[in-house]
Amino acid sequence: MTPVTGGRILSIALPVVFANATVPLQGAVDTAIIGNVGTAASLAGVGIGASMFSLVISGFNFLQMGCSGLTAQALGAGDMRRVMHTLVRTLLIAAVIGAALLALQVPVSKVLLAFFGSGENASAAAALYFSIRIWGAPFELANYALLGWFAGQEMTRRLFQLQLIITLSNIALSLTLGVGMEMGLAGVAIATVLANGIGLACGLWLAWSRRRAVMPDDWRVDWRRVTRGEELVAVMRLNRDIFIRSALLTGSFAWTMRLGAQQGELFLAANVILWQFLSLSAHALDGFAMAAETLVGQAKGAGNRLAFRRAAIMTSAWSGGLAVLFSLLLAVFGGGLIALLTDLPETRATAGQFMLWAALTPAVGFAAFQLDGIFIGATASREMRNAMIASAGLYIPLSIALAVMYGNHGVWAGIHLFFLLRAIALFVAYPAVERGVSL
Repeated sequence: MTPVTGGRILSIALPVVFANATVPLQGAVDTAIIGNVGTAASLAGVGIGASMFSLVISGFNFLQMGCSGLTAQALGAGDMRRVMHTLVRTLLIAAVIGAALLALQVPVSKVLLAFFGSGENASAAAALYFSIRIWGAPFELANYALLGWFAGQEMTRRLFQLQLIITLSNIALSLTLGVGMEMGLAGVAIATVLANGIGLACGLWLAWSRRRAVMPDDWRVDWRRVTRGEELVAVMRLNRDIFIRSALLTGSFAWTMRLGAQQGELFLAANVILWQFLSLSAHALDGFAMAAETLVGQAKGAGNRLAFRRAAIMTSAWSGGLAVLFSLLLAVFGGGLIALLTDLPETRATAGQFMLWAALTPAVGFAAFQLDGIFIGATASREMRNAMIASAGLYIPLSIALAVMYGNHGVWAGIHLFFLLRAIALFVAYPAVERGVSL
């Protein structure tokens, strides 16, 4: 097995850092468009609509996580046929889930709008945004599979290329439709759907190129192996646990948005602005979490516990350093960044009151993000699930109390508490996960 070194970690992580930094950039551009041409209610509506879609789609990011961990382990074992079949199987599952989401979009939308319980104008904007974005769900689910597959093979430059194509397409289409054609919120939502479709087409082409490079010309998909009962049961068991974990994670963030909505549309609009900074830092830090997925997964596949531990420690050290840097930059430049995202004076002033909370989130949250990556690489889905159940179960009642006592400051304090609870629960479970790797 190739040694785990700082250079190898950076070669995996940096393309992901830059690639993932473009993901919230899309949201920031959308927020800036609505924040400068719309009202506080429409800005709040975009935040709620995006949270609704995220609540639906992010629960299925097990497609990326599971595909990444299983691909890394297959690569570590030297089984390229299993590498290829892992992608095909995951794309098949993504197609089934995407079709189900489209069929259920109307009742899902009604339930989520009732959950957030925002004002009439914000709810109307959120419903419109969600009704358009949901048509991109099959594209985004398939892209999850492709991103995880490339990451599991250390092909993070391909991941960067794919994400850059989606981001640039989204920004160009958002400006064209949302501003140029004066479609506003609807134009921004349509742009995201089209951009993910473009990304899927490019991702499939890159995957085909990879297939030609590593497999014989006469190789064909073994559909009996792809759909074999024991294979599907093993994958769905892994995916079930990650789904529960992801649903609770996304649900907790949606709960945070709901608590913000209960503070009033102005506070919700301010939180939508500040959430962009949290999203940007979390996606960037995910580069080192993904490096952990790849290196930890390969170490487990090769049965090398020392390499497993070294990968966990070194990727965590790099992640912590970047997190502190992000917090310092946000603390210094946060006011100027708020001004870029909205020209609404009251929203700017309100967001400024809570900027320090947003600035501290990278430093507080990085341990939870990084441990997630380690557990995904180890395919320790049951431990991840149990840790999330425990932390979310504590967070929900405590967040209510904090919001009641301290208002929107309590909402942000609750976010920090949630990060700490997740990190503690995963850290307690880590020794058992490491002992499961052969020496």
